[in-house]
Amino acid sequence: TGRVVQPPIMPGWDGYDIRGRLARAFAEHAGTDRCARVPVLVDNDANLMAYGEQRTGYPDCSAFALVKVSTGIGAGMVVGGAVYRGVDGGAGDIGHIRVGADAPCRCGSYGCLAAVASGGAVARRLAEAGVRAASGSDVRDLLTAGHPEAMALAREAGRQVGDVLATVVTLLNPGVLMIAGDLAGTPFLTGVRELLYQRALPRSTAHLDVVTSRLGERAALVGAGALVVEHLYAPERAEERLAALGV
Repeated sequence: TGRVVQPPIMPGWDGYDIRGRLARAFAEHAGTDRCARVPVLVDNDANLMAYGEQRTGYPDCSAFALVKVSTGIGAGMVVGGAVYRGVDGGAGDIGHIRVGADAPCRCGSYGCLAAVASGGAVARRLAEAGVRAASGSDVRDLLTAGHPEAMALAREAGRQVGDVLATVVTLLNPGVLMIAGDLAGTPFLTGVRELLYQRALPRSTAHLDVVTSRLGERAALVGAGALVVEHLYAPERAEERLAALGV
């Protein structure tokens, strides 16, 4: 629908018509020039990252999953060449799977995966230990510098995420599971692999590659570009535009 639905980290935006607002803004800017008017596509970052990474690095993978671990935790899935969104756009919200802990989450619940294993959660634990860290990007910088406590906590977070991903892999049976975001380094990836291969059946992991992002911070932009190009140049839409221009 182009609307956000109860976003935990965006209070006040529930139900906001992003697509309609941007479409009106573009129309006002274009004035009467029909050629300047463009459709507006709306998607979340994990979906676009998954789409960009799959299109550029794994075009033959029919079931591709990307997990972004930064401030929160979210997943994007490309199945059969298309982003899989579920019935109303809620697919991939693995950060709010309950993992049995009692940590409060920004969604209002307790024990969500994001509340204990996201970049934000690791930053909070580091801050409690006297290490200066306020966000996932701070944790990333500490990991780059080889900070021992940050590395230990990142590996622990990876194990918690890997435990959940064992179920995801069993359900989706992807060929590629990609870890992206601020925590997507060796300690976190090691933790993911430890629990994933321990908990998932060998049948589910026999043809699975667990990798880290190739495109880095460009992934969502590349995915957005691919989505736009494929939308604009789909045969039926090209015909519609030509007809509108009287061609």
